[in-house]
Amino acid sequence: MKNIEELEKIKGDAYEYYNSNAEELELFNKVFLADKIVDEIKQPSKYFIIGEKGSGKTAYSVYFAKKNIDGIESKIKFVQNTVYDKFIRMKKNKSLDMSSYKDAWMNVIYLVLSEEIKTLISPKIFQKVSLKKLNRVIDNFYSNAFSPEFVSAIEFVENSNNSINAMIDGGIFKSTGQLGVNVSEKYTESNYQLSLTKLLDGFKKVFSEIHLDKKFILFIDGIDARPSDISHEDYMECLRGLVNAVIDLNNSDLKNKGIKVALLIRPDIIYSMSIHNMNQKLKDNSVLINWNTNYDKYRNSKLFEIADNFFSKQQSLTRPKGVTWDYYFPYTVSGIDRGVEEAPFIEFLRYSLYKPRDILTMLNDLVDKNTGKSFSRDNFLEIIRSDYSRYLLGELKDYMLIYMKDEEFNIFQKFIKSFKTQRFTYSTFEKNYDLFVEKQKRYGEEIPMKMKTPEDTLQLLYDTNIIGYEESSVGKVFWSYKERNYSNVKPEINIHASQFKFHKAYARAFKVGF
Repeated sequence: MKNIEELEKIKGDAYEYYNSNAEELELFNKVFLADKIVDEIKQPSKYFIIGEKGSGKTAYSVYFAKKNIDGIESKIKFVQNTVYDKFIRMKKNKSLDMSSYKDAWMNVIYLVLSEEIKTLISPKIFQKVSLKKLNRVIDNFYSNAFSPEFVSAIEFVENSNNSINAMIDGGIFKSTGQLGVNVSEKYTESNYQLSLTKLLDGFKKVFSEIHLDKKFILFIDGIDARPSDISHEDYMECLRGLVNAVIDLNNSDLKNKGIKVALLIRPDIIYSMSIHNMNQKLKDNSVLINWNTNYDKYRNSKLFEIADNFFSKQQSLTRPKGVTWDYYFPYTVSGIDRGVEEAPFIEFLRYSLYKPRDILTMLNDLVDKNTGKSFSRDNFLEIIRSDYSRYLLGELKDYMLIYMKDEEFNIFQKFIKSFKTQRFTYSTFEKNYDLFVEKQKRYGEEIPMKMKTPEDTLQLLYDTNIIGYEESSVGKVFWSYKERNYSNVKPEINIHASQFKFHKAYARAFKVGF
């Protein structure tokens, strides 16, 4: 077995592997677990990839893009911060409404798709279809410098009148009947919504003629965190338009062309979308990434397999599952029940939110901080008290900043730190909440909108997995990340539960009860 200092660490952000070379990608491919989720993503009807930040959404998209699964070509496109700025600017200048957001996104995605799929069409066919004309239009519009990214594509959509004229000049719109003007005249439309619709007609015409030699998936990523300079309202408006665009695109002619647009999205975000028949869409059109397991069956879990792969795939010899893990973690841990010894991986689970990034972050920190043949429990506790706690608070901030400003998040943190014990009843929670609100008002500080009532605040703590609740009659602790399923994307907390408790990792990070 290799010594600890000889082991490689895996990148914390899977997207970094998207542009990596073969050597850097090797460890990712070895550690990545190609499970039934891969088969689900391959299905044309599954176009929402739903999972918490760090659950592996991006890793699956990178795996598809790099491995060419079943001959499916894939690309990943990030929604950069400047994309929101451009949509907000269009809203101010063009009076975008909700329908306009959707049409703007559809045009942007069509433009990016048109550039990415042209290599998947045989040269003989390409010469005959309108995509070749559109390709010339794009080259002329961008002076042969178009980069198929959303931030570049928005320029074409923002200047829709000019773009429509370019399509007329390029021969995509042929007759006066299509636009109501002679091709010798310049098209002008003061109603931005109408010009977006007409631009969309041009893209649909081009794509109606397309026949690909293989299937293609465009993964859209990067919407897990709100840019700090974009308001919650603007952010959600933009995403609502994107979600509706993804639904419309995948239920249009694209599905008959072997083209799918897949959106990587957090469960709380998609839950907040006011979309017709959303519950049915979640069941029929989503892949929900879930890594749940039981302590007594952890050796058969996907999370354990990933953790074992982290070590076993870096060795020169192949060994049965678990053997390499046991070599590096040759100790036991005192269990919750007195006199019962537990395997070390169970402690990893107790400090995680059952996400691959949590486990891999712990392993990276352990490798980074230690040398020798194996790890001890003291090594594990040391990283939990330091690096892992900082990581967890950073992930929490990214999650919460969709809903709160920095100063509001600081108030939220202060409220959590006001607790003295890790377990509490609802009446104790209410008293603590009232005292905190009274203190905030005394110092002239506002309570964040998501914390306006004790019930709202308790649900927020549950949504973020900071707390769980116990029901004495059932004899178990309920956690949001464990209760989530296709029919219950955002589980509700039971305010009548016998008691509530802080998650072990958050209690440590916020020093509650320590």
